[in-house]
Parts: sequence; structure tokens; C-alpha cells
Amino acid sequence: MVMSKKNLANIITISRIIGTMILIFLDVLSLPFKIIYSWCGISDVLDGYIARKLKISSELGSKLDSISDLFLYSMMLLRVWPVLMSNLPQYAINMINVIIGVRLLCYGYVMVKSKVFESRHTILNKITGFVMFFLPFVLDKDYLIYYCFLIMFIASISTIEEIIYLFKNR
Repeated sequence: MVMSKKNLANIITISRIIGTMILIFLDVLSLPFKIIYSWCGISDVLDGYIARKLKISSELGSKLDSISDLFLYSMMLLRVWPVLMSNLPQYAINMINVIIGVRLLCYGYVMVKSKVFESRHTILNKITGFVMFFLPFVLDKDYLIYYCFLIMFIASISTIEEIIYLFKNR
């Protein structure tokens, strides 16, 4: 079977969706989980790059990418979040909850104001997502708390940036 160039990005995205579904059944600390999870991260960057480079971006590809992101985030909440919460002290969990709460309030405000869900694609948001991506690789490490503090620091600055943007554009 010959693969058409015009479908390459979508095939990569579909492989991420399938990989994410497989992750649900694997131990978060296992090597197979980390290998498939790594592919999911690499493919998230690769499909968009290929679509732009080959000029094959499509509405279907955009929808598939959004679906695959939703699946991956859902899997993270379902599988990684409980392991993370069981390995952190309560004060760190409280700090994470405050950051998430403020972020959700920002999203809610934007939804009420503009009737759409919107997340700013700022450099700080992208850095936060990039650093958070590596969380499954440090869940069983002694420095997990320090890594989480790094994520919380970047996410806090990113959240402040969101709040400033909201008040600037009222």
C-alpha cells in the first residue's frame, strides 16, 4: 500500500490517538508507557510540521489534532494525575489547585464574555506545556517535588500573563 503525502500528517495524528488509547491500559511508570507517550509527544509536533511543510493542512487535520489533544489530556488526568497526587505533599497539591483554579476562572471569564473557549497560545503557555510533558518521566524520581515547583513557577507566571491580557482587553 502506497501512502499518499496528503494523508501523512493525518496518519501521524491518528497514530497519536491510538497510542493515547493504549496508554490508558499501561502502568504509568512502565517503559512501554514512556515509549508510547514519547511517540505521542513527538507526533504532536511532527504532524503539524509536516502539514505546514508539505502545504497539506486541512480542516480534518485540525479537528483530528484537537481530538488527539483532548484524548492525551484526558489520559493524563485519568492515569498520570492520580500517581502525581499520591507522590506530592499536601502543600504542593494545594498550590497546584490554586493555579488550576485561577486558570479555570480565566477560561470561564473568557467564555462568559466572548461565548467561546479560548486559551492564549503564548510562549509561556507553550513552555508550561513542554515542561509538563516530561512529568511522567519524573513521577518516580526523588526530585519530583522540585520539578513540580518548576512547573508551578512557570505556570504561575503564565497565569499572571493571562490575567494581565484579560484586563488589558476588557
